[in-house]
Formats: sequence, C-alpha cells, structure tokens
Amino acid sequence: MRYTFTTLCSIIVIFLSAQAPVITTVFPKNQAIGVAPDNVISIEFNEAIDPATMTFGNFRVFGRWSGPTEVAFSLSSDQKTVQMTPFQPFMAGEWVTVMVTKNVTAADGTPMDKAYVWNFWTKVSIDEGVLVYDLIKTIELRQPGEGLLQAYGAYAGDLNNDGYSDLTVINETSDDIRILLNDGTGDYNDYELIQLNSGTPSPNEGADFDNDGEIDLAICTAHDNQLRVLYGDGTGTLGDMQDLTTGTNARGLGVIDLEGDGDDDIVIANRGSSDLTIFENDGFGNFSSSNLNSPGEGESGLAVADMNNDGIQDIVLGMYTSSDLIVMFGDGDGGFSSGIPVAVVGQPWMIAVGDFNGDGSADVASANSFGHNVAISLNDGSGGLMDPTYLAESNALFPLAIDLGDLDGDNDLDIVTSNYSSSTYQIFYNDGSGTFATGPSLPAGAHASCAILHDRDNDGDLDLTGTDEGDDLVLLYDVSIEVLSTTEWNEVFTSVTPNPFLDVVQISLSEDAGRGTVQVFDVLGRRIRTLSGNELIEWDGKDQQGALVSPGVYYLRWSGEDSQGIWKVVKAK
Repeated sequence: MRYTFTTLCSIIVIFLSAQAPVITTVFPKNQAIGVAPDNVISIEFNEAIDPATMTFGNFRVFGRWSGPTEVAFSLSSDQKTVQMTPFQPFMAGEWVTVMVTKNVTAADGTPMDKAYVWNFWTKVSIDEGVLVYDLIKTIELRQPGEGLLQAYGAYAGDLNNDGYSDLTVINETSDDIRILLNDGTGDYNDYELIQLNSGTPSPNEGADFDNDGEIDLAICTAHDNQLRVLYGDGTGTLGDMQDLTTGTNARGLGVIDLEGDGDDDIVIANRGSSDLTIFENDGFGNFSSSNLNSPGEGESGLAVADMNNDGIQDIVLGMYTSSDLIVMFGDGDGGFSSGIPVAVVGQPWMIAVGDFNGDGSADVASANSFGHNVAISLNDGSGGLMDPTYLAESNALFPLAIDLGDLDGDNDLDIVTSNYSSSTYQIFYNDGSGTFATGPSLPAGAHASCAILHDRDNDGDLDLTGTDEGDDLVLLYDVSIEVLSTTEWNEVFTSVTPNPFLDVVQISLSEDAGRGTVQVFDVLGRRIRTLSGNELIEWDGKDQQGALVSPGVYYLRWSGEDSQGIWKVVKAK
C-alpha cells in the first residue's frame, strides 16, 4: 500500500503543478497574405493568462514601413483569447511582425516557456485591368559640386508619424544618409543629410531598438566592419548614433528577438570573415556582441522569419562563396542549429522570404549576382529548403537586390529585382503556386541598386521606388490601371465578337480610327501579341510565338495615329 500511496501523491503533485501558457492559434495566420490593414489580431492560449501582463511591451506589433503599432486590447471572459485592434491601419502591402514575449504569464504567474513570433502581409487593393508603371519623377541626390554618392539603397519607414512612407537613402561613398520626408501626396522634395563616419554604409533595417515607440534604423557597412544604430524621435529625423564592431565586410542585416524578451536584437552576415555577429539588446538600445558560425562560406544575404512554424524566429542565409542557402533554426533562447544547405547557381547577394505557394510556410528567393538569376527555394513544410527553380531574364544582369510584395492585388507575393549591370528593375508575377511569369522591365539610370515596394501615396496599391548608385538618383514609379472607362474609347472599337471567344475574335474599328496596331495584353500587363490593320482585325488566340494562350481575360489596346482605346475580351475554355 505504501507504493500505491506514493504513486497517488505523485499524480496529485503533477496535477497541481503550474503550467506555462501556450499559444494554440493566431489570426492572421503566419505568412498570411491579403490581410485587411485594419484587421483585428487575435491570439488564443490554452489557459487563462494574467491580464496584468497584457501590455504593449509584451504584445509587440511592428509594420515594416509604419513602424511600432499601438493597439487596443480586449480579453475574452475566460481570459484565454487576446484581441488587438490597431489604432491606425497598417500601410497597404507591408510586412507586419507580431511578437508575444515570454513575459506573458498564466493567471497563477507562470511565464511562457518561449516567446511566439509570426508575420503577415497586408492587403493591396487594385481594380481589374492592365498594370502600367510610369516614371513620374526622378530625384537627384547630389548637391551642386558633389561627386559620386553611391546611393546603394533606402528604407521607407514613416519617421515623422504622419501616416506616409518616408525615404532614408543610404550612400556608400559619401558615407551618409539623406532623409526625404513624404509631403503627403507621395512626393519628396528637400532632404536632411546626416554624416555617418562609418566607412561604406549599405544594408539597413528599421526597428524600435530602445522601446520608445519610434522607428530607429540599423545600418551596417558593405566593405568594412561596422554597425551604426541611429535612434528616431518621431519628428522625421534620426539623432543619437551608436557605433558597434562587426565581422569583416558586413553584407547582411536582420532584426530578431534572440531570447524572446521583447527587445529587438540584430544579426549581421559578414562575407569577409565568413561568420555572423549577434548583437543582444539590453532593452534600452545598448548592445553586447557575440559570434555565430554557419556551415557555409561567405555569409552575405540574410533574412529573418519563422521557417518551421514553431513560433520562433529563424535566420536564413545566402552564402556568396559556397553558393548555397542555409536555414539556422532558433531555439528561442538565443541558440541556433543549422539546416541542410541547398546549392544555387550563382552567388547570392541578397535574399527575401515569404510564402510563395500559399501553404503557410515561408519560402526563400535569392538574387544571385554573377548567376544573373533569381533562385526560388520552396519550404518543405518543416523548415527545410527544396532544390531551387530559377527565374531568368536575358537583360536582367547582375541582380543584387530583391524585394517582395503583392503588386497585382491577387493575394500572392510577386518579386522585383534590381539589376546592377543592365540597370533595370525586373518584375516577376506570381500565379499563387510559386510559379513566376516575367513582367515588365523598368529602366534605372546607370546602375540599379535597390527597389522598394511601398504604398507611397496611400492609395492602396504598391508603388516602386528605385535607387541608382551610378547616377545617384531616386526614381519614383507609380502603378496605374488601364481599363475601359471613357466614351471616347468605346467609339474606337465598334464591335468585338464573339466575346467570350473560343477560336477567333473579330475586332471591328471605327472608320475614324485610322491606321495603327492592336496590342494584346494579359491581366499582368504583359504584351503577348501585336496585330496590325484597320477597321477589321482578327486575333486567333495565339501569342507572338504562335502558341495558344490560356483561357482568361485579355485586353486589346488600340494605338492609332489620332486615337487610342482599350477593350476587354475573354478567351473561353
């Protein structure tokens, strides 16, 4: 009986022991795309939590461009579900990070074992039609008499809290940053120049390092061994600056919470010393450093995301020397273990992460400089990377930067690369399955260095802002939609029949149309066929190479001597 009594007591002790709260469900889900900018964020726990730990410091929300986000909290009657409603909507199409720190406790005071972090993308609103990218303004960054600045890239965070995306341009050769505040219409005029004295500033990312609710900026050097952290005060400038030492040739930068305490830490990829430098934050923006090695060589590209859906942030690396992609899995306490490297063709210069095929797991896209391609490595569902497929465009030479966003408003992630040698920004459209079609190629100046996707004018779609490091330019591209919307255009096309069509569609034009061409576009704005003639033109449903196009919506665009017009036609199944 003594044995039985002891066993029962052990069971009672186990039953009464404190349980750490565990998050069971989050909404929006990790890597969700197309979330309404004002959507409520919801977190469900397996047991009641202590309302006293439901604070901004323990439930952190950060928009990549909108910055730290204040929310209104509500707690369900059983104290298991926390809802957070943003005071202000996020910007359209931006990447949002939500963190629940391990300082959140159960009702009995037991803290979470690990923090929980996830990401989602906000919705982009675009009408049906042909996407057109127009260069609406070119901004010269050089002052009179200045030489090469080498405007390598920019950060598009809202530094003055007016709800618009500002630009902080980072210049390698002149060793400075230039802050261009948005005027409220999507335009930028004068800039503030801040000298860095840090060698060759380049990779950068925004965060709230000192936990004051304002955007700060971390910048590391491409050819030196330095990190600068500049602190924002919400007025549109970046003031106090902290100087830190990295490994050699700091080429990649990511923001991560290493141990789940709610402080933004920093990880740096050092191409020259082939290692990582980890900067741990004390909560007030002061950092201590340590080193971390990976199995590859020449750490260059770096991104942070939860790759295996365990709520813990991982590090994804693009290795310039060994030409592979590697996931370093975080344990939530500052430790990391390496996944299996995946080889790519070319040298990864910069990488980006997001869910390309809609399976809820983050995938990886790598801009491979000398390979003149983009490698797409899908997630195997457990955080491992699959063998890559490649996106290549003959005139997209030496891609060195890459960004993601839902350009066409269909709730999947498209890609834009910045191509140094061909001086172009190349767009690739995703069909939702992780398969990409080549979109338009937009010209830069001398050397395209960075393309940023952000809703510059707050009209609900993603615009493209490019930097050119050869001519030191900022190029503002605006996206617009061409649709049939005017009576005059109706008068160009007298009939388009049959519509929908199966084999051939006959296009009749007015006698006043004159001579010209009909260009056929798909819904992504790609020109697939040019037809010549006047008054009566036929399209046999084939592209310029003679292949039948897929069923769907197409646009007929008439360009004549004295008239123009556009008409929608449907290719039937």
